Amino acid sequence: MAGRSRKSVRTRGTHNVLISRSAFCAMVGVSERQLSIWEHEDLLVPARLLESSGVRQPLYDDAALERARLIRTLEQELEVNLPGIGIILNLLERLGR
Repeated sequence: MAGRSRKSVRTRGTHNVLISRSAFCAMVGVSERQLSIWEHEDLLVPARLLESSGVRQPLYDDAALERARLIRTLEQELEVNLPGIGIILNLLERLGR
């Protein structure tokens, strides 16, 4: 997806914008390495994986963007460790945030 960082996808009557990994990192304000750590810890999952020429490229949606910003806030501003972030995210999901 050289030159294009956002891809528009229509799903069930809604208009969903998918964001490339590099653009996503820039929007959240984290490095790709940090994003990889969050994914490895199952704190964040790409909305879709695009496969082109045998290369898998993760794409992220608005929900992932909001979640990543929350993770960044918890980690950087509130100094919560990764296991703690996982617990907080799980609790927020249970509460139906």
